[in-house]
Amino acid sequence: MALAVAVLLAARALLQVVGVNGDSMTPTYREGDQLLVLRRGFRRRLRVGAVVVCLPPPGIRIKAGDVDAATQLMVKRVAALPAGQVYVLGDAPRHSLDSRAFGALPAELVRGVVIRRLRAALGSSRGGHDVAPRGQVG
Repeated sequence: MALAVAVLLAARALLQVVGVNGDSMTPTYREGDQLLVLRRGFRRRLRVGAVVVCLPPPGIRIKAGDVDAATQLMVKRVAALPAGQVYVLGDAPRHSLDSRAFGALPAELVRGVVIRRLRAALGSSRGGHDVAPRGQVG
């Protein structure tokens, strides 16, 4: 029993489940998808092409329905890694507020790397996204 509790606590420290809300990562991820995220403290090295979960930059307010982005995470793809920063883009530019609008993010705003989709949204065969509540568990 103690081993099971230790494993569960270790998994919670390493991993997070984030729900997708929005269309900026369509067609890769769709609204309602659930993503498994490796938290940054235990992350793989960031690389161009990786999908990351990050906080919006200071001063940027993103609306996701009735929820303010100050309490949100964004799901974006790493497009470039300028010194100490991360340039992030949505896969659907028409539906994405990303580094094209606010520039590169400080690397410390990246909270984790998406390692897989756990569950696709109902009615989708492929996995869209923009903003997801912090720690939303599905």
